[in-house]
Amino acid sequence: MAGGQRFPVMVLAYNEEAQIEACLDSIFAANADMEFDVFVMANGCTDGTEHIVRDYASRRPEVHLVSIALGDKCNAWNVFIHETVPQHCADREIYFFMDGDARSGPSALLNLAKALREDTHAHAASAPPGSGRDKKKDWTALVDNRALVANLYALRGSFVDRLRDLRVKLPLKLEGDDGLLGALIKWDLKPGKGWDDTLIHPCTDAWFEFDPVPMTSVQEWRKYWRRLIRYGRRRYEFALLGQRLPKLGLAGLPTDIQEIYGEADQLSLGWEGIYTVTHALALREMRHVARTKAAAASVPPK
Repeated sequence: MAGGQRFPVMVLAYNEEAQIEACLDSIFAANADMEFDVFVMANGCTDGTEHIVRDYASRRPEVHLVSIALGDKCNAWNVFIHETVPQHCADREIYFFMDGDARSGPSALLNLAKALREDTHAHAASAPPGSGRDKKKDWTALVDNRALVANLYALRGSFVDRLRDLRVKLPLKLEGDDGLLGALIKWDLKPGKGWDDTLIHPCTDAWFEFDPVPMTSVQEWRKYWRRLIRYGRRRYEFALLGQRLPKLGLAGLPTDIQEIYGEADQLSLGWEGIYTVTHALALREMRHVARTKAAAASVPPK
């Protein structure tokens, strides 16, 4: 792709020592006609991720490690948009976003860029999964619902500029950063002022892959159980944000998603089939956090 243009790629990484090198390799190998500035947002890593990235960067100066003490995905995204971009890669045409455990399919980033250049109305282009247990279901959901998938997507530079100008930050501790960002895109950053699905372009000739976790141990099943509870929490967090944002606009975005857990008493648990139990546990956790915070706030300072 064209003459000397360098494309920024944000890679979110939390304890990805087993996957991060393959992720970085895939960016360069699968998109050989493009030049990149890759920023690995290592947030709260306690394994060898940062060491691997430093070693990689010594061989490929296009790779930059951004070490962030707080282990929070939304915070790392905020740091990239509001600190890394203006300092190191402002005024670029297109920005790419990846998870550190994903790998780019052949020409995926090139095709995402082409999609945004051809579809001048869209703010974002999203790639579907090329692997995973629910690959077919996820692929269909992306295309039919024009969803944004966190593993690999692209944002138009002018939209990134607006995110900074409006000081849009994703709430800390939020589950489902891609779901909220997708909604903000379709609202054109004006919650409650209309919803436009066509602002996200599903790019079916771009894809990513990842290695599904083998469910071969009790530890992995415990992780999967916790993941299901987080999915339940994501559902209820979106329900709370869905009530707030159309009324309050971007001002309704809390700094920390737990700030609005006190509103969880408004939510009710319905029958969700096999997920009813994990959703009930998610709702209980949210209400417990809210009660704990309220009790702490009521204690007078010494």
